[in-house]
Amino acid sequence: MKAQITPKQSQQFILAGNALVTFKSLRTNKHFTYRIKKKKNASIWFVSVAYNGGDRQFNYIGCILADNTFKHTKASQVKQSTDSFIAFNWAWNNLSSEQIELWHEGHCGRCGRTLTEPESIKLGYGPVCKSLIN
Repeated sequence: MKAQITPKQSQQFILAGNALVTFKSLRTNKHFTYRIKKKKNASIWFVSVAYNGGDRQFNYIGCILADNTFKHTKASQVKQSTDSFIAFNWAWNNLSSEQIELWHEGHCGRCGRTLTEPESIKLGYGPVCKSLIN
């Protein structure tokens, strides 16, 4: 079950370690779903965008560095000019904007397990991971 993430929760959720999040533009009504995974033992997060509808296949688009900058890399599978790259870059730099909505996809932002309890769905984390995040 999807749930909306508040602007206050958004950066923490995205950087939790294994986030699956959808950004929706309220201006254009377009949306993209991204997977953001933390590299083990490093302060770098790999960002991929979902394609191919319900099959949930992902293309790597760039990374978030320790200083919170998002960057295109040589390994990126999409160009910087694609809508999905532009959308993530803009949203990442404008997380508190009233022009976007952020939704988690019913999976814990830290471990990726399916959320089943109403409170967990609301927060975006399972009970164990929530205690590790705060």
